[in-house]
Amino acid sequence: MEYAVLIDFGSTYTKVVCVDLKARCIVLRDQVPSTVHEDAAIGLAQCFQAAKSVLGSTHFEGALKLATSSAAGGLRMAVAGLTRSLSIEAGRNAAFSAGGKLMCCKAGLLSEADLQELSCAGAEILLFCGGYEKGNTKLLLQNGMRISDSALTIPVIYAGNSEVAQDIRGMLSRKGKECFLAENIIPNVGKLHIEPTAEIIRDLFMKRITNMKGVGKVQRMLAGAIVPTPAAVLAAGELLCRGTDEEPGIGAFMMADIGGATTDIYSYGENESFPGAKVVGIPQPFAKRTVEGDMGMRESAVCLVQEVGETVFAQQCGVTEALLQAAIQKRIHSTAYIAEDAAQRQIDRNIAEHAVRISARRHAGCVTKEFNDGCKLVQRGKNLTGIKTIIGTGGILVNGKQPEAILRGALVQPAEMNRILLPKDAAVCIDRDYVFFAAGLLRAYDPDAALAIMKRSIGMLPERKDLHGYSD
Repeated sequence: MEYAVLIDFGSTYTKVVCVDLKARCIVLRDQVPSTVHEDAAIGLAQCFQAAKSVLGSTHFEGALKLATSSAAGGLRMAVAGLTRSLSIEAGRNAAFSAGGKLMCCKAGLLSEADLQELSCAGAEILLFCGGYEKGNTKLLLQNGMRISDSALTIPVIYAGNSEVAQDIRGMLSRKGKECFLAENIIPNVGKLHIEPTAEIIRDLFMKRITNMKGVGKVQRMLAGAIVPTPAAVLAAGELLCRGTDEEPGIGAFMMADIGGATTDIYSYGENESFPGAKVVGIPQPFAKRTVEGDMGMRESAVCLVQEVGETVFAQQCGVTEALLQAAIQKRIHSTAYIAEDAAQRQIDRNIAEHAVRISARRHAGCVTKEFNDGCKLVQRGKNLTGIKTIIGTGGILVNGKQPEAILRGALVQPAEMNRILLPKDAAVCIDRDYVFFAAGLLRAYDPDAALAIMKRSIGMLPERKDLHGYSD
């Protein structure tokens, strides 16, 4: 196997990256308009034809062929747990690590209003979790009964106290609801065990949830299951951080991916305690992803501007509030909108800067003073103060001007020092070749090649010409 052909099915474009595994470099990057709403196999065939024209028929037929998908808004999930500070946070981490996008979270005893909101949230999977092993089971059983009696029709993954796992599956099954059992995601104090749940989520995504038309034909043309794009990116980032036996990684880093509807923040590294602070809450994963559904360049731009404040945002852009309102409406109603003049480009830059700034602060941990047992510093969430590199990906960062200024919004400000656990300074890189999805797919087959294409994309390996004359 000399080459890999790696595909990403998106709602707007289907993308292809071809990798020369021996030379550890990219020989083709291309994209075609997405056909996931008509027949995904059409776009895939076009990408395969482009790959064959570069690799030749023999090499193409023998190439490894894998794919990710973020079509139709990705994998939409909801979480029901016992407490926001423990089970909901653990459930969020499990959903995000599997490539999910959270539509709704509910904690405590589920009310009729909560169940109605869960039913109407547009989620495709409900993750039901909570309770340490050998802990109290009463509330879990009550919620299990209420979910079984509800109008919910989506699959349920139960990942709470295992003592009542079979009881809860029985309740749901008797009411015709699908229930999948996973190991407890928070089995004991200070432990987070999300991978078994994430694996079930990924399996459901491929076998039951993905709604691309023609998915059956597509799957037969690939060597492995279609993976949620964010899950592949998360895996790729961990490889870039840790490295391989042959090549070192780059160490702890953050990554921001700004899209039309969401901004994803990724961080990689151990969660160190802030000096003098006691760490509380759930353990933080080494590879962490969060998704902000109200922080996007297009569909959710109105939510972002409302959070910043229309008057403040308009002043920052140097435009009137009326012009700003009209500009935001353009972005909401035309997700493919491209800024046509300097004022519109400035609005886009400001949206991106605020998307990174706000999303990074939601992702990072914080330190507060608490007085319930004397005056103590308490740390909640992940300490990112030791991060030395911030990587950006997404259209405006790859194709726009001044991406560094946008990404520096993730740095802590003087007034936030010793409170918000973000880095004070960091080197800024851009994933200019959009290869993280491809590297995530390739990681299990050739981690050294996967690491090399990422390092080259972010400028940490020299440019080179591959055998087919394509620069990467």
